[in-house]
Amino acid sequence: MPRVSLTHDNEQVAAVLEEIGDLSDLKGENPFRAVTFRAAARAIRDLREPLRVLMEQKRLSEIPKVGPAIAEAIEQLLTTGTAKRHEELKAQVPPGLLMLLRVPGVGPATARTIHKTLGITTIDELEAAAKTGRLRTLPKFQAKTEENILKAIGSLRQRTGRALVVDARAAAAEMVAWLRERCDPPQMVVAGSVRRWRETIGDVDIVVAADAAGPIMEAFVAAPGVERVIARGDTRSSVVVERGLQLDLRVVPPASYGAALVYFTGSKAHNVHLRGLALKKKLLLNEYGLYRVGEEKDGTPIASRTEEDVYAALGMDWIAPELREDRGEIEAAVAHELPDLVELGDIRGDLHAHTSWSDGRDTVAEMAERARGKGYEYIALTDHSVALGMTKGLTEDRIRARNVEIEAVNRRLAPFRVLIGSETDIRASGKLDYDDRLLGMFEVVTASVHSSFAQARDVMTKRILGAMEHPRVNAISHPTGRLLEKRDAYEVDLEAVIQAAVRTKTRLEVNGGPERLDLSDIAVRRAMEVGAMLVCNSDAHAIEELDQMEYAVATARRGWATKESVQNTMALTELRRHLEGKG
Repeated sequence: MPRVSLTHDNEQVAAVLEEIGDLSDLKGENPFRAVTFRAAARAIRDLREPLRVLMEQKRLSEIPKVGPAIAEAIEQLLTTGTAKRHEELKAQVPPGLLMLLRVPGVGPATARTIHKTLGITTIDELEAAAKTGRLRTLPKFQAKTEENILKAIGSLRQRTGRALVVDARAAAAEMVAWLRERCDPPQMVVAGSVRRWRETIGDVDIVVAADAAGPIMEAFVAAPGVERVIARGDTRSSVVVERGLQLDLRVVPPASYGAALVYFTGSKAHNVHLRGLALKKKLLLNEYGLYRVGEEKDGTPIASRTEEDVYAALGMDWIAPELREDRGEIEAAVAHELPDLVELGDIRGDLHAHTSWSDGRDTVAEMAERARGKGYEYIALTDHSVALGMTKGLTEDRIRARNVEIEAVNRRLAPFRVLIGSETDIRASGKLDYDDRLLGMFEVVTASVHSSFAQARDVMTKRILGAMEHPRVNAISHPTGRLLEKRDAYEVDLEAVIQAAVRTKTRLEVNGGPERLDLSDIAVRRAMEVGAMLVCNSDAHAIEELDQMEYAVATARRGWATKESVQNTMALTELRRHLEGKG
């Protein structure tokens, strides 16, 4: 389903409605009530209009699953910040039980049973009970259940608390827009890990070149989204915005802009290596410029105004920000052997997207028209297979009906092409969700794991390799199953998967969903080393999410991927030839 709501209010209201559903379940109320609140939350996240507009126009009842009670809760949240039903339930449910739901695999019914039988209300107490074997005294609990809960708690405690790159980029964009509106500085870049497209972000660094820093600093600390000012200085300030994300602003003289970008983009390891290289040349590199040793205070820098100047003065090519992790990029730049990285503009189409035929929000025509509007030549619409019941997976009759609709769209939009596709589940048994006859109805088949994540490493590996051997499977989507800051990758021999990709000519997906970014950059780099082919996809469930392609491409770039290594940089004619027999 779509994962990014239109407005801050929509997301906040949806989160509270979901919590009302959880609290209702924990209290043991009619389960239908909890299901309705969660369904309403999903519908709100799917909206393209702000809830406030719908409330003012008295149109809340138009939202699916929003009846009088939920509409009342929405109005209370939008006008007062709290909802009466939410506050009542919080007072009736032990507060620690909601924390238990953060443990993957512990749902409301399980949490209620654990609390009622053992009096457990905290994650620490749950961990202690699992370690001492007390959980297996409960109905339907076994030693394996305890083991899985302990693994889940361990995984939860390893979460970094960092922001997803999509959220950090959104917060940075709002601040940049505000500063442009108020001050319009001539040079301003979001630097740091955001510029390097790290998958998670600790804080956001904004670098501005200007002769006068005062007005920019004043605008920065007064921005609408600022919740707290940490520091306010003459040339640097720090603030906290929504969700505790820290934004740091640094204003430098225009003559130092290039050196400051190098310094504040990082990474730390990359910068340390650069400074060491500079010292060997009897030079000193800092945020103001590259100087001869001993002249950094009063001398004129050798280079400082642009990044290209700084890198050139050190005897190397300019290095794309995505590569600056000290993973061999400096040596390659010195040897003039940096790869020609794939670019967003190289992408000719998207080979993993969903429509309203399964769990997407928009129709075949709407998805196709948006893809064509992005300059693509094609899009594969890969609605889910039937096993994933919650997503309205396609039966044979619905496959045929959707194909008729796709053919009509293709006639209207030619030469743009909608490729008939499927995201086919790899079942726990290793079998594909569709038989060979049904798989033959698709031009593109991407196979995925959506269930039984706790299988042993050898079992999961065999499960995925078996799908890759199938002649109709073109790609493996989100190959490790991870959800950043939510769910660890399942246990799988990724090296074996990458080697099998080369042998079977099966593409490995770099999924642009910001909570996935799967394959990771490290795995992409390994795929590049052995010659495996990639495909960069958005996994869009709505027309706006087609823009997630930029996250897939950025992750591929971090893994040193080139245009030639990404399947969907091919023109349609070449692509269709490669899809036959996997290329």
